[in-house]
Amino acid sequence: MHTELLSRWKQLQTSKQALESAIANSTCDAHFQPAAGWSIAQVVEHLIASEGGTLGYMKKKSSGGWDVLDEATAEHHEKSTAINTRLESDERYKAPDVLPEPGNSTSITDLLQKWNALREELEVFLLTIEATHFNKLVFRQPAAGMLTIIHALEFMDAHLRHHLPQIKRIQQS
Repeated sequence: MHTELLSRWKQLQTSKQALESAIANSTCDAHFQPAAGWSIAQVVEHLIASEGGTLGYMKKKSSGGWDVLDEATAEHHEKSTAINTRLESDERYKAPDVLPEPGNSTSITDLLQKWNALREELEVFLLTIEATHFNKLVFRQPAAGMLTIIHALEFMDAHLRHHLPQIKRIQQS
């Protein structure tokens, strides 16, 4: 894997490990749902849906060949920065309509296994991407628009880290 992707991949994996650690160290039932909000299991299911949708979109978009994809402009880079900055804030946002409302019945063990399998699939996809394609627009984020593979990985990481405080709030409920 190219070093540019590898560093973002490692960061994404580190953030996932931090979330998994927060869950593992919790005495809170993963299916406990506060009056206003999701359970821990629902947060994990949401993250899986988001990452799965991102990977699915990128695979489909790139299936016709990377060379036919449009190149990112300064505007795309600015929108990527803006969405990640937004996710780093303490503000809460409604999940985009493209994502299903998470249920609350799947065990946390099953969810984490599903997430691990998804991450393995993402890693295999990343191994196929050449550095010459890093500036190609391959993913449509609902609020930011089209993004590159680098932007997509940065978004996925910011999105995951955005939900860490939510996990902690649920645990304190």
